[in-house]
Amino acid sequence: YAIVYHGHAYEKAMKGLHGQQLEKAQLEGVGKDDEPFDPFLEDEIMEERLVAQQMMDENKKNGEEGEQEELNDEEDDDNDDDDDEFETVNEDEMTYNEKYNNDGSLRRTNAQKAILRAGWPSGGMFAIVKMAGSQFKVVPDDVLIVNRLKPRNKWTVGSVHTLKDEDVLLLGTSHYTLVGLPFVAGAEVDVMVEEITKGEKVVIFKKRRRKHSQRKKGFRRDVTMLRILNVRPPESLSGENYRARIETEYKPLPDDFDLDEEEDGDYYDEEEDELEGEEDE
Repeated sequence: YAIVYHGHAYEKAMKGLHGQQLEKAQLEGVGKDDEPFDPFLEDEIMEERLVAQQMMDENKKNGEEGEQEELNDEEDDDNDDDDDEFETVNEDEMTYNEKYNNDGSLRRTNAQKAILRAGWPSGGMFAIVKMAGSQFKVVPDDVLIVNRLKPRNKWTVGSVHTLKDEDVLLLGTSHYTLVGLPFVAGAEVDVMVEEITKGEKVVIFKKRRRKHSQRKKGFRRDVTMLRILNVRPPESLSGENYRARIETEYKPLPDDFDLDEEEDGDYYDEEEDELEGEEDE
């Protein structure tokens, strides 16, 4: 492969007028993630402070009762700490489920969306890969919809595969580009099979005029949906500098968290229902 280095030109452009214009895009995200303005919030805070001050005055008057209440408050604080630990696990589970939107796109904050629409570079690394007779430009977290991949027992839902050598035709960043001759040796792209389904229906309609003859058929192709997990350059270029990607606020699940653990709620158990029926008889 051929290496085209354009890092100096990129840095020079970012320090010049072009970079100054892009800096204005950061202003588009200011205040986008702030909470809605509440005109009564300040009054509520003042009322809470007054109530807390009154309670402190009463506790000073009642010495023994005040000491007992302090002990109770310490116990409540310990319980609150335990609740915080439990809520942290639920928060991690929520962020895991909400990393992507319902349409498969990456979930970003309103501020990130605003600055990206305004032209701020997203950064990161992209690649051009060849799959199922077509070429695709991909970046991490993209979703590819390609023709059904074969063999079917290999490309199953949930399986992870690595595209390399002949499948990677080009790889690029903000500072350098690797042009395959005809492919980029050593570059790798990790993909995961997310879904195997049928594509959108295509209608084929044919009519022969003045012959009272017409035909209408529909066709849906089998497709495989792939999620791009990672794009890696060759080892000789793994330490090269380039603009990093804008990351989301997603937090992965802890290693000791069990996704298969049932959540709190009412579940129907057929065996328990049968036992209860026998006891009633």
